[in-house]
Amino acid sequence: MKKILLLLIVFAMMTSVVFANGLSLNSIGPKGFGMGGAFIGLANDPTAIYWNPAGLVGQQTGISLFTTDVIPFATFKNETFGIDAKTNTNHYISPNLFVNYNLGKFGLGFGAYVPAGLGAEWNGADLKAYNEDPSAEFEWMSEIGVFNFSPAFAYNFYQKFNVGVAANIYYGMLKMKKPEDMNQNQLLDTQTEFDIAGMGYGFTVSMKWKCFLTDKLDLGLTYRSPINVAFEGDAVMGATYDAEMDIEWPAWYGFGAALVPNEKLTLTLDAQYSNWASLEKLIAKIKDMPNPQGGTFTYEKEMHLNWEDAVQIRIGSEYKINDLIAARLGYYYDPAPAPDETLNILFPSSTNHVITTGFGITKNKFSCDFGIEYLLGGERKIEDQDQTENNMVGTHQMDTFAFSFGLGYKF
Repeated sequence: MKKILLLLIVFAMMTSVVFANGLSLNSIGPKGFGMGGAFIGLANDPTAIYWNPAGLVGQQTGISLFTTDVIPFATFKNETFGIDAKTNTNHYISPNLFVNYNLGKFGLGFGAYVPAGLGAEWNGADLKAYNEDPSAEFEWMSEIGVFNFSPAFAYNFYQKFNVGVAANIYYGMLKMKKPEDMNQNQLLDTQTEFDIAGMGYGFTVSMKWKCFLTDKLDLGLTYRSPINVAFEGDAVMGATYDAEMDIEWPAWYGFGAALVPNEKLTLTLDAQYSNWASLEKLIAKIKDMPNPQGGTFTYEKEMHLNWEDAVQIRIGSEYKINDLIAARLGYYYDPAPAPDETLNILFPSSTNHVITTGFGITKNKFSCDFGIEYLLGGERKIEDQDQTENNMVGTHQMDTFAFSFGLGYKF
């Protein structure tokens, strides 16, 4: 087991973090992926550890291993500066492992997975118009994400009422490269870089129960606590310095319903709320910078976000074509957490309409699942009169394609 955990840690650190709206992934697991992430009320595979740990009760002992690839396509245009830029076509890949064990009225589980991330990388040549020196080519990129180690426990508390709890142990990674205006003349003249990592801790509590009106309807309720990750590492601002930054992944609440009208069809509906308003700004503390008057000091650099709370509405479906194959379809509405006054190209944010689909193949104890989604992002235009020191004037737009593939085995 120790070798498996070590391999997962190394894999996570070698893999680019994933892209999402805000700092949370939209869907975990290829089955939930294909059903629009409307999975709180259903939670009937090992990814219940993430969606609703109470769903572990009654599941057959098993293991699920899957990977998710997210490919963003963002553009930024500013006619005043003659800028027509787009992100590099990067693949943000994440590894995920879930295991669960059935003990009758009890259910145990462990997940090692990537629940959150954000990233963008732009071609610096497309953005040279912002540079004080047109011959310079600064880098514009950001990658932020976490790998979660999550033991979980569930219990059949009373008849058809289950409760669950999971610990969330986050290992976070942040890399950022961006040009700075160190002379306060509004033109960019210095490259700044961050490469930091850290730990944070939180928990999930949840419930799952059969509706008292009908056994065909399951209901679920999940709360995930806020998690503050204390990052430490290197900052480059001419020279290399020690840096610190705290980033909070906010509280998350979810309610879900799963209706099984017959043995072939399953319909799901979720409402998921993220308390993004708690994330007002990022403050990087850069230590031991030289003071022109002698000695050193700690420089605090702020990045204002002022994000807004968001509610995602999700619907999903699964139809069992036969004993071997199940087809899935879903949709969700994903509102942008970033307001116009802080929108920038390093933390892209758009309101998305998302279509998902997928399928599952089950043969004896083995299963294979595949899910895809396409996020169609709305265009956002920041006018000159809306400019602040924390946003970027221009037209922002982002679409995202993602797919997830996994294998499972029941013991």
